[in-house]
Amino acid sequence: MKPRFVAFAGAALFAAALAVALPAPPILKVPGKADRSLAPESLLGQEERDVRLEDTQGNVTVYHGMPLLEVLEKAGLDVRTMAGERQSAAEVVLVRARDGYAVAFSVGELRANRANPRVFLVSETAMDPLPENEGPVRLIVLGDPVRSAYGLATIELKVLADNKR
Repeated sequence: MKPRFVAFAGAALFAAALAVALPAPPILKVPGKADRSLAPESLLGQEERDVRLEDTQGNVTVYHGMPLLEVLEKAGLDVRTMAGERQSAAEVVLVRARDGYAVAFSVGELRANRANPRVFLVSETAMDPLPENEGPVRLIVLGDPVRSAYGLATIELKVLADNKR
């Protein structure tokens, strides 16, 4: 074989492998904790919830996932003690998609809706895993489609001020 052909064939195989590679799951960043990958499977199981989303034509899609607040609590966010509530009063969550789209939520906003969550991380529909352009994890904000995001890259808890005593 000629060296040029071998190099071209190798480059073509590499490009094909990149084309079929699945997008990486989002990275969860919590101050004081090591960054970790948020596996789509971690949003499923006993604690998963059905999230019903209706499009403008009235079609309903059922997704499976967890409230964002519960995911953050599992990662170490304390909002159940007085000290935790004081600290989290000045914290926000910044969610970024792979395409650069970003949305933010205050932790207080998430806490206020604990009994009836509106912000979810989902990793599948009732029928299938999310399509590649939407997954492996997407954000759904019920009643606020502009703040919903596809193909998440990072979920980052940011401390804006220190309210510790």
